[in-house]
Amino acid sequence: MKVTKHIEQLLRQGRKPKELIDLGFAKATVTRVYRRVRREKAAVRTKEPEVAPQAKSHLPTLPESPQKMANDLQKVDNLMAAAQELGTYRCETCPYQKDSVCTLQTWTNQGEIPRGIGEPVAAGNEKPEWYIKPSPFYCAMCTAPLEDHINDVEDQTLDTPLWGARHGITCDCCGSKGWIAIRIKCTKCGRETYWGWWPEKE
Repeated sequence: MKVTKHIEQLLRQGRKPKELIDLGFAKATVTRVYRRVRREKAAVRTKEPEVAPQAKSHLPTLPESPQKMANDLQKVDNLMAAAQELGTYRCETCPYQKDSVCTLQTWTNQGEIPRGIGEPVAAGNEKPEWYIKPSPFYCAMCTAPLEDHINDVEDQTLDTPLWGARHGITCDCCGSKGWIAIRIKCTKCGRETYWGWWPEKE
């Protein structure tokens, strides 16, 4: 079984990326597969149900004025130019770009690659993996920098001793779960207080 398939299988079974990294899998590979699995799940959740086509209106539509159409086209041109500039900058600075090829995501065959996102490129002979030379517009829409920042925040959170404490600690005395607090101290005046979660007063 390929390493990426093995990582994907473990992630779909509920294993956390940090657990897989601790098991010895490369962080870059785990991160890449984790993002792909998360995108696939998001695509399934956001898929809109099919609705019955509405009856066509017989009311005449008024043509837009030439000036409004010209203004709208100018706005589109401005957006396209801004996306082109942003995408070109991201292509030049992206850590996943190697020899003009995006290594963030791979496909098993050319038919899986969405149309319009870039030029397909095959790597390998027997069972090639497919990459793309991304278009500037694809790079402009890429969320990899944000996802990298989110992953860093998640890693820092996982390293804290109180990670998951609210849902993992049960009181031995009353059996309640989730109602915990920690003591904190003001290092200037020495006053101590508690921070945490309390049940509503009955």
